[in-house]
Amino acid sequence: MSEELTVERAGALCAGLVPAYGPVRAVSRFAEGSVTGAYRIEFAHADAAPVVLKIYGTDDLWLAAKEARALRFLTDHGIDVSPRVLAFSRSAEALAGRPCVISALRPGRTLAAVDDELSCAQRHEVYRQLGQVLGRLHAVPAHGYGYVSGEIRDPLPDNSAHMARMFERYLGEFREHTADPALADRIAAHVAAHASAFAACPRPAYCHGDVHEPNLLVEIAEDGTCTLTGLLDPQNLHAGDPLMDFVRLDAFSLHGDPTKRAGLLSGYGVRTPGRRPGEWPEAWRSRLPLYRLALALELHNWFTTTGRTHHLPALDRELRTLVGEAVPED
Repeated sequence: MSEELTVERAGALCAGLVPAYGPVRAVSRFAEGSVTGAYRIEFAHADAAPVVLKIYGTDDLWLAAKEARALRFLTDHGIDVSPRVLAFSRSAEALAGRPCVISALRPGRTLAAVDDELSCAQRHEVYRQLGQVLGRLHAVPAHGYGYVSGEIRDPLPDNSAHMARMFERYLGEFREHTADPALADRIAAHVAAHASAFAACPRPAYCHGDVHEPNLLVEIAEDGTCTLTGLLDPQNLHAGDPLMDFVRLDAFSLHGDPTKRAGLLSGYGVRTPGRRPGEWPEAWRSRLPLYRLALALELHNWFTTTGRTHHLPALDRELRTLVGEAVPED
């Protein structure tokens, strides 16, 4: 929104969408996290729990609808750390026609905010719990590979076709943006040379699509017990290789940390006999770099279109490294 959400406007909105909660007492913007406008709304009635209001742009109805559907999908399938949707509006009068989603407020702070406060044992435990949550999500049967918005759109029968479609799209956007078409050619050739690895994915899984520490909530009890309490922002929910979730998490938050990886794999139920704790299983290793390449392309395209070009030099170096090109040190 171009202006801060007032108590009066929030009250008018909630009176229409969640009337049982009663009058609004306070509104505050979240300091961390979401790209979209996110607010905490508190109510005058002591027994009315606070809620989260996410406000989208007038052209982003599809995004608001997808988030509402994705959150409902997660809670319907037993992902109990995902916020429960309380209301969805396609065009809220109190918000000048903007779409919005109201969801239950999950307790805790983001893992990104508290990570420096955690011991190795606490980090291992939080990531063990996350591994369990991802294991439950990835076990939900999917009937094909593809983008999810309520259902799997244009599903493909196998991972090879799915990744070919994904790289075609990403590379098409990258060619429009890059000043180095030769790099795009090298990426395309590299993917073609290693595409047989995609067939090792045995079945499609529902993937959150944006698992990383700013989207995870934790609570630390007085006795030091650390509990995963929230998995937020499933706007990138899709059906694909479950390793896609691990690659994104590793790139944004794990950064190869063996304690976090070991906890994650333990909770996920993966054992790696003969390897050090936190090492990826051998069966994953041919696909992981290809998914990291897809992620780097996705981010390069995203930062280009959003004008955040200061990220591009590092992504350009990463792309070159991933296709085996020697990159000079800065």
